[in-house]
Amino acid sequence: MVEISNIFFSPDKRRGEVECPYCKYKITKPYPKDQLCPKCKKFLAVLFDLTTDNETKPLPKQFKTKSTTLSSKLGTKVKVKDPPLVISLDSDKIKLKKGEYVKLMGITSIERTQLYCSNNNYNYLLELTNNLDFIATGILGGELDKMLLVSEKKDMEEKCQFYVSNKIIYLVYGRFPDKKGKWILEQMSNNFSELIQNKDVDKLDKFEKYQIEIEFKKRTKFILQQYVNLQEIFTDQEIPYVEDTIRIDYVGLSSMSIGVISILLGDENLNIENVGEFEDPDEQKEMKESMLTARIEAIAANTQGNTGATPRWIAVKLGFQKYRFLTFKKYENDYFLSMLSDGNLGRIEQVEELVDPKISQITLNEFSGNLKPFNVLKLELEQNFRKRRKFPPFSFN
Repeated sequence: MVEISNIFFSPDKRRGEVECPYCKYKITKPYPKDQLCPKCKKFLAVLFDLTTDNETKPLPKQFKTKSTTLSSKLGTKVKVKDPPLVISLDSDKIKLKKGEYVKLMGITSIERTQLYCSNNNYNYLLELTNNLDFIATGILGGELDKMLLVSEKKDMEEKCQFYVSNKIIYLVYGRFPDKKGKWILEQMSNNFSELIQNKDVDKLDKFEKYQIEIEFKKRTKFILQQYVNLQEIFTDQEIPYVEDTIRIDYVGLSSMSIGVISILLGDENLNIENVGEFEDPDEQKEMKESMLTARIEAIAANTQGNTGATPRWIAVKLGFQKYRFLTFKKYENDYFLSMLSDGNLGRIEQVEELVDPKISQITLNEFSGNLKPFNVLKLELEQNFRKRRKFPPFSFN
């Protein structure tokens, strides 16, 4: 018979004291509200259970009906304090304050071992995260950072934010400012690292993995409650970009995941492998364009197929406040304009506006297999971007 340690499970809640499983310190009532051991400062899930139960299950009280109210006495409106927000991991969307919410908090290793998923309805995002990480660290030469998804049916934007540490990828999905998302991911990393204690997460047995999942689920709830409590401290102001310019490295146009235009303008810091040897530089360039286009179309199709939403942009971190972006813009008849850029993402729409008249004209009809009109547009776009690929100014003249 296997003896299960009670470190990860709650003891009898009728006891008047709790023993810390880490330092053996005995804790008596009233229990600390921060759920930390007073001696070793470790988070104790049993304290979380005991304190939250006390908060969520108050004893019933009897009140006498009064004929007068405070507002009637004062002759003015009295502001009623909002009840405390109850966090439930069972809901499909965990609503927070200020219209913010979280749909998924997940963890996967870079070797594709799925370690934690707070919402099984979005389990597919863990596999998608690994696919994005493969592209980010490979051909894009950076570290996966963020992705903005646009739902066509609901016309709504939602964000996936990522954090990579010690070969483990942490993911949070929903609506929240970047700084708050980063705080959640860092708390996830700190707590999960404490639980695995330098173990090889790709070699955990089923029982170890189960114990860690149970414990981390409690910590997930604690992290989100702390998120709500810290709302007044958090700032919603986004971190400004250091650079004011944007450089375009690639321009592509596709229809139904078929690339019809691909232009590689520069391969700075792009890890594009050479497939074979070519005497003609133009042939080598075409091969690189084809490889890059295939990877980009795979990302778009994989994301849209799994999420039902279109990626507006995917951000890859190259260094401190330095990013590479893969952006997508949808046109009529299921055409997509994709651009690979480096610098200030806030400038991408102005670059898209430069090519929009030409793209809008050629996408009026569905793709029939005839590449001739697209080849003409490709030459024109390539000539324009050869004149200028760094903006502003937003002009090809």
